[in-house]
Amino acid sequence: MMLYNLVMRCYAMGIGLLALWNTKVRKLRDGQRETLVRLNDGWWKDIVAPKDLIWIHCASLGEFEMAKPIAAALQAASSQRHILFTFFSPSGYEHSKLELNQSKAYLPLDRPGSAKRCLAQWNPSAVIFIRYDFWYHFIQQTLHRNTPCYALGVSLTPHHWLFKSLGKPWLTLLKELNAIGVINPKMQQIAIEQGLTNTFVFGDTKFNRAVERTLQPSSLPLPLQNWLTQKPTLILGSAWQPEIDLILQFFQKNPEILSHGQILIAPHNINTSFCEAIQKHCLEKIKTNALRFSECSNTIPPTTQILILDTIGHLAESYRFGSIAIIGGAFGKGLHNTIEAAAFGLPLIFGPNHQKFPEAEQFIQAGCGFSVSNQSEFDQTLLNLFQSYIPNQTHPLGVVAQSVAQNQKADINAFCERLS
Repeated sequence: MMLYNLVMRCYAMGIGLLALWNTKVRKLRDGQRETLVRLNDGWWKDIVAPKDLIWIHCASLGEFEMAKPIAAALQAASSQRHILFTFFSPSGYEHSKLELNQSKAYLPLDRPGSAKRCLAQWNPSAVIFIRYDFWYHFIQQTLHRNTPCYALGVSLTPHHWLFKSLGKPWLTLLKELNAIGVINPKMQQIAIEQGLTNTFVFGDTKFNRAVERTLQPSSLPLPLQNWLTQKPTLILGSAWQPEIDLILQFFQKNPEILSHGQILIAPHNINTSFCEAIQKHCLEKIKTNALRFSECSNTIPPTTQILILDTIGHLAESYRFGSIAIIGGAFGKGLHNTIEAAAFGLPLIFGPNHQKFPEAEQFIQAGCGFSVSNQSEFDQTLLNLFQSYIPNQTHPLGVVAQSVAQNQKADINAFCERLS
């Protein structure tokens, strides 16, 4: 622990130095300072301290989205509950939208003194760490206070850092948690083999949120919805250049297929220069004009065969009206969200770098997700999916994807019963 504490000190110095010219780091530093000031002044100085506070720590926005249905269920079980979300990332803190009786704060760096002060003033009735952000001193102090402590949505592999020599102090600590909710039975078996006998299969709340979205009415702008429903639509979600190149080369070889459908390209990078480059490549490679959605005012011409979705917040809902999805990111650093498309009944194609995303392996094993490494594999996979598609019906493999999404939902109610 001496080395870890030294790292925390050096890390604090690094944040202070980088904050001089990096805006994101400055927000983190200022947010952590604000938390410390509130602790000095008295956390509940200006408001009445809640009688039943549950503290949920989320590293960033993705973990917050995972935590939202958990928080909603906990508050539905007791109207007196207040949820305190803490964050390490500015993107999580700034973009998280809170509900009634919820608050948020930056979590100070993991030091014994900070942990003790936070726990003393927050006085939570339970603590939940989402996914993988295991701050040693905060967990240790929680256990020292005999406060129920859980980790949920935990993803484990045989080579996880917890199971290496440097992770042993954390592994020992996690064995003392009340329970650790892992994503699937395979991970539970890995955990048990490493001595984490306090694990249970919780599931993945990303599936809960995705399935819940399918039950709500469409929130898409009407012009976009009308365009999506006029023909079978191939959707490139969170696409980078490799996925765009693959699809354009495919339609160079198979132009007749495009005449029976249309393509929605939702690039991960929506800046103007990148979207204009996509338009240029579409014209050069497959002789097709691509329109940008931001340039369409009240209508999208029905003859539009390729639409570039250069807006934020419309992709997940667009899958509702899609036929097949190609998900970006896995030819680079990592796969983007596959669950949203699967929940709406779309078979999935993605690149080879998906090892850190257990849901991808679940889709592959179920036969509704396909990992491809090159143009030849991509062409054959997409051609097979087109050939098995029946117009105006959910793709047969999309039905399988929907079933996987439904079955992998987290059992949030069962967890809430643990706290009751």
